[in-house]
Amino acid sequence: MRFPFTKETLRYRSPDHLAARKLFHVRVGLCVLSGALLGAAFPPSTLGVLACFGLVPLLIVIADIPATGLALRYTYLAMFVFHVITLNWTGGYVEMKDPYMMIAGAVTMIVHPFFYWLPIGCYLYVRKRLGSMTALLALPFLWVGYEYSHTLSEWSFPWLTLGNTQSFDLARIQIAEFTGVLGISFWIVVLNVVAFLVYSAAAQRKEFPLRLGVRPLLTVFIVLFLAPLVFGLVVLSTASVDGEHPAMDRGTVTVGLVQPNLDPWERWSAHGREILEKCWSLTDRLVRETPRPQIVLWPETVMPYFLLTPSNAWLLNETRSRAAQDSVAVLLGLPQMVEYPDASRAPKSSRTDAATGERYDIFNAAAFIQPGQDSVPWYGKMKMVPIAERVPYAEFFSGLDFLRWGVGIGGWQIGPGHVVFKDERSGAAFSTAICYESVYPAFIAESVRKGAEFLTIITVDSWWDHMSGAYQHERFAVFRAIENRRWIARCALGGISCFIDPYGRVYDATALMTTAALSRTIGRSAELTAYTRHGELVGICCIWATGLFLALAAGRAFYERTRRNQWQQG
Repeated sequence: MRFPFTKETLRYRSPDHLAARKLFHVRVGLCVLSGALLGAAFPPSTLGVLACFGLVPLLIVIADIPATGLALRYTYLAMFVFHVITLNWTGGYVEMKDPYMMIAGAVTMIVHPFFYWLPIGCYLYVRKRLGSMTALLALPFLWVGYEYSHTLSEWSFPWLTLGNTQSFDLARIQIAEFTGVLGISFWIVVLNVVAFLVYSAAAQRKEFPLRLGVRPLLTVFIVLFLAPLVFGLVVLSTASVDGEHPAMDRGTVTVGLVQPNLDPWERWSAHGREILEKCWSLTDRLVRETPRPQIVLWPETVMPYFLLTPSNAWLLNETRSRAAQDSVAVLLGLPQMVEYPDASRAPKSSRTDAATGERYDIFNAAAFIQPGQDSVPWYGKMKMVPIAERVPYAEFFSGLDFLRWGVGIGGWQIGPGHVVFKDERSGAAFSTAICYESVYPAFIAESVRKGAEFLTIITVDSWWDHMSGAYQHERFAVFRAIENRRWIARCALGGISCFIDPYGRVYDATALMTTAALSRTIGRSAELTAYTRHGELVGICCIWATGLFLALAAGRAFYERTRRNQWQQG
């Protein structure tokens, strides 16, 4: 029975209305349950298995609704609950209560659920034209095709990729070296479809005419659920206790991590000399310990100066001197300024100096300083948090510059390209991801293809105190290690800093909001996994499959319309 999603209907008390009201409450409850299951599956929860059933209540609801608009409204409700549980940290409502952050967080939780109208809307269209069973067959392709497409633009936000829910289930996610995290998402949606078919068979729903009964379908579900586990257990059985991987063919390097636990809000206005002295004191402590690091990481934008500009040459020389004194190479996060003497060649999104009229850009960057080396290679962050770090497509929407967050991290320019750093003394080659970049699988794989033997991540992650954001971000890095079979050294301003081995196992994880300095000897590798070599084949195939299903549905609609017109004319 259809029930309009309006308040006016609630004014009546007829028997039909009471039945409709009861149906409405059941549907709302199922949508809330669906969103809650998906949200509870994300880190820091270890109940990732809930994602394997999270879409079932929503599928039950929309199975009974022929009207697309009403089905999408229920879909929004489920996705809104999902977002509130998973992304409530984005508003910083517990700590600091920054107005910009609170508004941005609320907008994210309210607006982003609409994006899920894309896969569900396509599912409803295919169902209308090709039938319920074909739509269910298409759903994993539609969903993962959407997730892949949501990594491609400057509006991208792959944080909620369903595969991310499985970061604690290390055995099952070992297949990511072939499929990437999107392959895990595909597996999850397939399990949801099979679980829904089990429900449909048990309820004897006529729109799903299956020859298989409940038991055979349950058997299919169990086999699909266990297959990745068996593969992963075999893979993990070959791994040594300390995380050494057979493909660590380039030897080892010792990496140190400095976690100074600075206030992320006040560091831009704090005295820079105090910040640097704290980082150097922690570095000095590391080089006196065993194992002695060859490379030390400092976190994202910890250097509050434009270190590489001519006006700060004295500070760069002092930093080089300290690195030489400790005999250690330092990768540090900092802002980097690039000036454009010829204004006509400056990007439209660049800034203008109010006093001189000169054009320039500022990058969220990482610089690699080595003892005895005059050149200082740097990398500019390429994947930005929409709005917070950069207005998407700023070169076309410069009028939206007022949206820039005024705490020292807004308005960054996109970096010029991937950079692989090489430590001249150890010979180790590595790349770094800055904060949000680490949630982009194909982006990280590109750095590995360019020669990175291990990976580093520098980040802040203490904007939201002990809320779930920092824990989610740390767990997502597990997939980058498995996808590329690379060690990862992760350095955060206020935590969580850690090392992750090529199997996704985490070592030496620090607590949030603590000061720490740690080091570990990790492996280097030049071997490339299937995922690293071929990239997002799963996502690309799902995009093509989505196009095929939609084309078939459109063709069926055209055929039916033509036949109807012929019948009316004849």
